Amino acid sequence: MQIDNIVQSAFELAQKARLNAYADYSGVKVGAAVKIKGSDEIYYGANVEYVVNGVSVCAERSALSHAVSNNGKIEIEFVVVCSNTEPALLPCGVCCQAISEFAHKELPIYIGNKDKVVKKVTFGEVWPNQYSELPKILKED
Repeated sequence: MQIDNIVQSAFELAQKARLNAYADYSGVKVGAAVKIKGSDEIYYGANVEYVVNGVSVCAERSALSHAVSNNGKIEIEFVVVCSNTEPALLPCGVCCQAISEFAHKELPIYIGNKDKVVKKVTFGEVWPNQYSELPKILKED
């Protein structure tokens, strides 16, 4: 898959973060990077697992928190997620809900394994019915 230089740079940062992931319980190491509109900065994070799984933090939410901590309210330009698994992992439901706070349906999400970006999807393909849209959807009945 052909990707541009900024996506490649984000993938490399996500890979760096993935190597630092704390995943002693599942063994699944994930890194993520977020590029926000209006900035050249790329924010990244890794998953951090705890023995009580509900306290764990996914890489995507870690990267989002990093971006928001540095900028306040953001609009995401793209997301990169990479994992040490085959197949490469898409964002989980909790992460999709978190991403939905700062994204639109056409947001590109690049999915990678431990070597390269293998797939590009849109946020709308991964999360077609954002929770924020449910009241509108329910009123249509």
